[in-house]
Amino acid sequence: MNKYILPLIAGYVSVAALAGIVVVPLWFNPTTAALHEAFPNAYYAEPVLWAGFAGGFLQTVLQVIIWDKMGFRTIKDGALNGIWLGALLAGIQNLNEASQYSVFNATDAAFTNVAIYIGFTAISGAAIAWAYSRGEKSNA
Repeated sequence: MNKYILPLIAGYVSVAALAGIVVVPLWFNPTTAALHEAFPNAYYAEPVLWAGFAGGFLQTVLQVIIWDKMGFRTIKDGALNGIWLGALLAGIQNLNEASQYSVFNATDAAFTNVAIYIGFTAISGAAIAWAYSRGEKSNA
């Protein structure tokens, strides 16, 4: 269990900080506000941050477990494999939403969200792999 703590912290903090400082204010807040203005009963005026950050934490837990089982221990392996994981997870969620909600497509949110998610999982993947390699070196 202890071997998961440093990768979990490194992976989550690397992306949560970027999301909270840059991506939420510059992308999600304006996008959600515009959707709320057009459809006030269907969208919040601002993203529900606890839900978004909790979802990010759960995704990081999944990523930490996958990286451990698949043996990703270099920054390059972590980032490259973060790309495919991000594409799959975000593609599933956002394309399903795009298939159901016309307003979701009107903002091009599906493809932008997928691109953002891929970036996030590449960054967290690199941080997780780095943390695993650091932990293994200190235990050797």
